[in-house]
Parts: sequence; structure tokens; C-alpha cells
Amino acid sequence: MEMASSSPLDSLWTEYARSFSAWDDLTLARWLAQTLGQLEGRAWRLSHPLVGAYRLAAQVAHSRQIWHKRLATAPAAYAESPCCRAPFLPLLTRDVRTEGLICQHCNEILVPFDELPIELRVIFEPWAKEYEPIHAVAHWDDRQRKRVGNYDGAYENAAQTAEKLLSIAGRELAPKLLDSYAAVIWEDQDECLEVRPEDVRL
Repeated sequence: MEMASSSPLDSLWTEYARSFSAWDDLTLARWLAQTLGQLEGRAWRLSHPLVGAYRLAAQVAHSRQIWHKRLATAPAAYAESPCCRAPFLPLLTRDVRTEGLICQHCNEILVPFDELPIELRVIFEPWAKEYEPIHAVAHWDDRQRKRVGNYDGAYENAAQTAEKLLSIAGRELAPKLLDSYAAVIWEDQDECLEVRPEDVRL
């Protein structure tokens, strides 16, 4: 959800973020802390409206270093993130094997994959390895497309498989992170394969 992009969707998100930019630091800090309380204890879709609002507010807060000012106290269940000292709120994506878990406040790597508990790594790694070649279909070059003959069919099959794998992420993988973290967000779409959140059923 980059705010610097010039795409129509990103311009729309920039417009939405102006609401939070107009708030003073104390109001923003309190809203973030209260919303974290609402998020606690669940694995949330990235596309959920509450998560979308929180992510926008968190980006504004990060630019102002709200959490460094200690204007509000996050719920006790949230540890402090090592990357930006904001409350620990990880995002699980298809790139977990290479990128680890991503911080929802600064978009940096929050937990490298090799620092996840071993019981999580042995579950996440095969899932991520299975997803990688499926996602890659969207980025095949002309030579690869010609080799399969029917690229449209291959693309559609990859999209359907991605829907199933993302569903597994939300139904089975993300909830396992709740044993270690107060709340978690999981990626429920694949724009490259045109998989939308409404396509991913739990």
C-alpha cells in the first residue's frame, strides 16, 4: 500500500490517508492502541476494512514516529517490534520463505524466516515452495509461454491453485502464528494472477 505510487488505486489510498494525517499525534496514538485491542487474538485478512484503516493510520504514525513518543500504551499482549519499536503486528505473505514476516508499521522484515520457531518453519516452507512456481506463471516470458502452448489455460490453472493455497494460509497457517504473536495479518490476494480477496474462501 505504497502512498508514493501514481496508480489510480494508490492515489485513492492516499486520499483515504488524509483523514488520519489531519489527526493530532495524541488522537492518532489512542486510535491505534484501541484498534490493536480489537485486532488482538485473531488472524485477519489483509483486505479487511479494519486492517486497511489500521495500515493507513500506521503509515502516518510511522512517518511521525508516534510510537517513539509514548503517547498511548499498546495492549500488553503486543511486544515491541525490533525494526521500528511499534507494536508487533506481522504480515504473512507468499514470500515468507525469502522475506519472513513483514512489519505492518514500517514495511520492513519483522521476523526473518530463519528466526521463526522451527515448528512454524517446517509448516510454512513447503507451502511457500509450492506457491513460488504457481505465482511465477504470471511472469513467464514469451519462450516459457510458447512452450506450454495454451498459456491462458496455464494462467487460469495457476490462479485457481493460488486461491486454494491462499485459503490454506488463512485457514491453517496464519492461526498458528497466534501462539507466538498477539495478532497476525495474512495476504489474501495475488494481483499478478488476478486473484482477488473474494476469490479466497475459508
